[in-house]
Amino acid sequence: MPREIKMPKLSDTMEEGTLNVWRKREGDRIARGEVLLEVETDKADMEYEAYVAGTLVKIVVREGETVPVGTTIALVRLESDSDEEIQASLAKLGGGDVAPPAAPAEPAQTPAAPAASPEPEPASPQAAAAAPIAAAAPIAAAAPAAPAPAAAAPQAAALPDRVTKLAFFLPDPDRVRATPRARALASERSLDLTEIAGSGPDGAVLASDVDLYVRALEESRAPAEPGDVPATPVAVRMADELGIDLSRVKGTGPGGRVSKRDLRSFLDGDARSHGTGNRALYGDEIKLSQKRKFLTRQMIESKQNTPHFYITMDVDAEPMRALRERLKADGSSITYTHMIVKAAALALQAFPDVNATWKEDRIVRFNVINVAVAVAVGDELVAPVVKDCHGRSLQSLAEDTDELIERARERKLGPDDYADGTFTISNLGMFGVEHFYAIITPPQATVLSVSRMREEPVVVDGAVQVGRRMAFGLGVDHRVLDGAKASQFLAELKAVLESPERLLEDGGDGD
Repeated sequence: MPREIKMPKLSDTMEEGTLNVWRKREGDRIARGEVLLEVETDKADMEYEAYVAGTLVKIVVREGETVPVGTTIALVRLESDSDEEIQASLAKLGGGDVAPPAAPAEPAQTPAAPAASPEPEPASPQAAAAAPIAAAAPIAAAAPAAPAPAAAAPQAAALPDRVTKLAFFLPDPDRVRATPRARALASERSLDLTEIAGSGPDGAVLASDVDLYVRALEESRAPAEPGDVPATPVAVRMADELGIDLSRVKGTGPGGRVSKRDLRSFLDGDARSHGTGNRALYGDEIKLSQKRKFLTRQMIESKQNTPHFYITMDVDAEPMRALRERLKADGSSITYTHMIVKAAALALQAFPDVNATWKEDRIVRFNVINVAVAVAVGDELVAPVVKDCHGRSLQSLAEDTDELIERARERKLGPDDYADGTFTISNLGMFGVEHFYAIITPPQATVLSVSRMREEPVVVDGAVQVGRRMAFGLGVDHRVLDGAKASQFLAELKAVLESPERLLEDGGDGD
């Protein structure tokens, strides 16, 4: 019998997944262990390998669609399957009226699709800028082929003509075939993937395509005339065809340029607000990633179910600053975050009751000290975990922390990199934040909030002088700790940070 490929559960907390990229097309042969697709989970973008060999006869869930775990996303034909079995399986999936894909011996009957191609030779910037514009034409031509729901027809008829042309803007950027690295680069540079001509398999956008597009934009920049609005070539053409005044559109592209995405948002806003009298009330809608959805659910659960309380202590930051400058002079790149991770590990060793969790009706201590470090990546917040911090040196912890942060920024973290944290550090000092409290990440019982280093007058031996202070806030699960124990822990953390020799203790790990 044909095998149904279902949305896999790729992490213990995953409830749904977004299908980023199909690596195979309908009619393609697949081998066991071959990468079949890429899925965005609540933890990371992950590849999924085929567990059977056969022919991919039906793709049920298209790129960009989000479905629950266990949902059938494709149908694979095994060597022993008959045409009747294939037809029965298609009918079961609601596709009985769809003709089965061509057998492997007759590839000419399979639907036409662009062939896989190697990385292209670099094109000239002028060609790169022109390619996306040329690619826009078939999108517009293909749009009428998608029938609109009958119930929506009267509403569409009442909308302005240019609003009904929203189909011109398809496909959605989230449905564009692109490699994870290309998506990350496009996000970092505020680029609309639908404007970039892909040179990878099946037209997938590669990282090199993104770089080439950026160079083309920079080299084709024309001298600005008074009143000109910076825009990408595709956006200029679309605005002209749809009669849109670009000065009314907020640009979010490179250098503040108006992009195709901005025009889509502008017309989407017109469509939503037409006839409602609330044109100025609502703006763009932001599609949430699976990781952002998971974080939202987790924080709601934490605030609803965990009785938080908070305490704060000021720490003399001068010893940390002096240590950092001394190590920097010796060629080391130790940061304040590294020092805080080390200090937290030492304080948790001294107060194991803090390194614990609430489980049903009892308190359970963790066997290990795993410190999660919150990192902002684009418009998302992730917290990779530095594992087994007990007894390790400052340099060893710094190396692991830097590696995790680097992989987080490259969007290369896997589910295990987020797993099993027992304590979290959230540092907003680099953003100038004076004071804040973070939300506890279940099942942890504490979270440390680190604010900026500030200068202020302090009294030392009866004399006023300039001192450096940092505010450390501790969010605590009151079921696990009371105020006294939490205060003792925070006082120990303060004592470690104000004693550089303790931060430099060799943890005995050989580093």
